[in-house]
Amino acid sequence: MIFKDYLLYWKKLKTEENNSSFLYLKDWHFNRDYPEYKAYSTPTYFSSDWLNEFCEHENDDYQFVYMGPKGTWTPLHADVFGSYSWSANVCGRKKWLLFPPGAEELLLDEKKKIPYSVNEKELHHLCIPHLSAVQETGEIIFVPSGWYHQVHNLEDTISINHNWFNGCNILHIWDCLHLAAIDVEKEISDCRIYDDWQEQW
Repeated sequence: MIFKDYLLYWKKLKTEENNSSFLYLKDWHFNRDYPEYKAYSTPTYFSSDWLNEFCEHENDDYQFVYMGPKGTWTPLHADVFGSYSWSANVCGRKKWLLFPPGAEELLLDEKKKIPYSVNEKELHHLCIPHLSAVQETGEIIFVPSGWYHQVHNLEDTISINHNWFNGCNILHIWDCLHLAAIDVEKEISDCRIYDDWQEQW
């Protein structure tokens, strides 16, 4: 779907009763796609950003625009590489559920998987440590490394989101990447039976 079609879809939602799931525009690399248009500057507190400074030379970034109607949401997850993230609401309101490192272990299902979504009432009932916050227009939320989170748009919302790391969390990033590399090796271990497996990968 192109952006114009998404805007038409969103506009149409305003005039129709619709109880189905909604489309959410996520992970749009706006800065990368429109480098000549400086829509905003990174807040001072988050300006030491090794990840995006490196990506400038790769014609890529970890800077995203999210926009969607009331009812769109982001499932429970922790951020890429174990990075920090910040999210600024340009307009609208979001409801955040945030879980300190270790709390995700209490959320695992019978297959030891992180659930797709969590219910706040159940969290209170099970005494699972978490924070709940409503983010208003113009406010910024900082998500530390390793904090799982789930986010719901309470209104039509547009936000700017960056993943980033620097000297303060680089050791955590290293640990996450090291564990991910071990997981990848396990996943492709069956390929070692082939003589040329290294060439294949």
